[in-house]
Amino acid sequence: MIGIMAAMHEELKRIVTMLEDVTEEKVGHKIVYLGLLNQKKVVVVFSGWGKVASASTTTMLVERYRISKLVFTGVAGAIPEYLKIGDIVIGSSFVQHDMDCAGVLGIKRFEIPLLSLTEISADPADLTLAKNASQQYISDDLNDDVEAKELSNLGVTKPVVYTGLIASGDQFISSLKKQQELLEALPDLLAVEMEGAAVAQVAHEYSLPFTVIRIISDKANHDSMIDFPRFIEQVACHFTAGIVNRLIT
Repeated sequence: MIGIMAAMHEELKRIVTMLEDVTEEKVGHKIVYLGLLNQKKVVVVFSGWGKVASASTTTMLVERYRISKLVFTGVAGAIPEYLKIGDIVIGSSFVQHDMDCAGVLGIKRFEIPLLSLTEISADPADLTLAKNASQQYISDDLNDDVEAKELSNLGVTKPVVYTGLIASGDQFISSLKKQQELLEALPDLLAVEMEGAAVAQVAHEYSLPFTVIRIISDKANHDSMIDFPRFIEQVACHFTAGIVNRLIT
């Protein structure tokens, strides 16, 4: 069974409508959807925002539903200037940007205590599959899936697919100062969000294959509070559902 997860209802709602033979279960405060997507057994759940919510939900999917792999999808803020709204970033490695135990002898900034890792990497084969699915969605599906006016209003023109470093922390990044601080500490950083690195850590500890696909919703600057809700409501749910539909075949 494949797990599909996102942090917000808006990022998952179209995926749920695509399922066949759907049943629902309540686990704690979460509604879990079980069904078929392209004839593959899947379990779909909204995790909630932040590292704790995503880590606990990932653990629940592993322990309760015995998932064989996990796909996490949603939006993220861009760090380098060349990334545009609508671009897609597939995480090749993940770091917790608010993890700092450097005051303890021998532990570096960003290092996860006891694991001795500053970054957790995804499997290159899974990256290739996700990249191909994303490019297929852009080239074959996007123009029929989202109205051109909606894309134009948010400045989405020709989305590009990237793979690279994603940073997670329990903060919504919306300032140029914080953006620059992150880029100075992590020069290869592409995107920032609040869940991916926590999902990666749990997956690593369970030897679970995982993929994190992020659509750039904002520039992680002072305009983020404006761009973010507009993008979520008008575009993000189409991207997430379309890419996942291409990936799980």
